[in-house]
Amino acid sequence: MAAALDVIQEEGLSGFTQPRVARRAGLRQSHLTYYFPTRADLLLAVADEAVRRRIEALRKAVSAEDPAMKVTGLVDVLVDPRQTRILTALTQSADADPGVRRAFSALGAGIAPLGAALITSFGAEPTEASLALLQATSTGIAVLALATGAEAVRDRAEQVLTQLLTSLRTERDCT
Repeated sequence: MAAALDVIQEEGLSGFTQPRVARRAGLRQSHLTYYFPTRADLLLAVADEAVRRRIEALRKAVSAEDPAMKVTGLVDVLVDPRQTRILTALTQSADADPGVRRAFSALGAGIAPLGAALITSFGAEPTEASLALLQATSTGIAVLALATGAEAVRDRAEQVLTQLLTSLRTERDCT
């Protein structure tokens, strides 16, 4: 999986072939195709692994006790281009591949409790709308960081996420 993820990260989806993955992994292609008979089989396994890694990275990032440190950890994950590059490449195939689409659904389901815990740590009540807002904002930050560079986005991302999470608490207090 590591070799397959590296190929997608470095060469994108168009460069993702079984011969390249096998070569990167130091395997004969026949060994790779024994476990993953088609490119689609390999792509689905890679999507599942990329999602698993992203959820695990986010879980670690928001495990701090202090809410501000949770935001800093989240931003660290979001501005790291490696996983974002892979997930962005996989979105191209999600349009046509129901298995990859399911992997992205699993990503949403896996990060929902983490988002809820983050929102709660700011004293707000997680709702479907607040979780969707947090996820959309986080995705936007990750894409901007990939497109413009992590350091150009990092400080602004912390400010935006902190303001968003604080405003969710304020909104609850007003109702």
